[in-house]
Amino acid sequence: MAAKVSICIPTYNRKDYLKETLESVFAQTYKNYEVVIVDDGSTDGTEQMLKDIDHPIRYCWQKNSGDAAARNKMVKLAQGEFITFIDSDDLLMHDAVDRMMNVMEAEDEEVIVYSPYLRIDQNGHVYGRFKSRLYSGHITKYLFQNIFVYSCGSMFPKKVLEIANGFDTSLPVCSDYDLWLRLSLKYRFIALTEPTFKRRRHTGNLSALSTENRIVELKVLERFYSERGGDSVVPKRIAMHRLSEEEYRVAVAALRERKLQIARKYLIKSFRRHPNPKSLIMMLPAMLKRRSNP
Repeated sequence: MAAKVSICIPTYNRKDYLKETLESVFAQTYKNYEVVIVDDGSTDGTEQMLKDIDHPIRYCWQKNSGDAAARNKMVKLAQGEFITFIDSDDLLMHDAVDRMMNVMEAEDEEVIVYSPYLRIDQNGHVYGRFKSRLYSGHITKYLFQNIFVYSCGSMFPKKVLEIANGFDTSLPVCSDYDLWLRLSLKYRFIALTEPTFKRRRHTGNLSALSTENRIVELKVLERFYSERGGDSVVPKRIAMHRLSEEEYRVAVAALRERKLQIARKYLIKSFRRHPNPKSLIMMLPAMLKRRSNP
């Protein structure tokens, strides 16, 4: 008899963190689940470590293809009616699946459930909580302005992910944000008030705020707004402000990495799109560094 929920874990060279993640999965109060792991090319002994665990796990190793490809593979392998993800360095609260399923089973249509999280350091110590406001219902306008839905701590009907054709494998980062934006045009999101997972911050996190990653996030937003129906839901004033903010963040990252030409380019774009004092003020150090570094 197939499990009701598939708990899906993508991993890549995180053997030690993964073992702790699995302990949090096996401690769930909800028991009608399966565990699906797609290993995106690990070389650190992850497979052998999993063989030594006394719990059934569906494990699939693939040549390193990126996070989006690993998640798509898990969706394909999952046998549960519902899918929830947990990253291989994060931890599930013991009643996380129970609470998400309670919401799912109370609805008479497809919805997506998500939650806030606790912040933990590399040693698992809690040092904060995600404090952004969460929204329920048709959340596109709010989600466009700020990322507050994550693959961890969220639950989806499997067929919803299949209909949407999954995660965009052309995106090295932000493939989850891209998918949430697309799904928000069709489905209601329901926010839980209490955290369902602990999000670990460490030097190996995929979502490092590099210039390249910031540019990808900007492109996701631009494409969604101009090509994928975002302009029918997100007011232009809000969209231009958000895009200008993201261009400013690209510039800040570029200045930090001493990519002065890119910094100047995005500061100009940010100001032209939505005139703002931050971009104008940041022009000064960008120009001064240009003179000192011709």
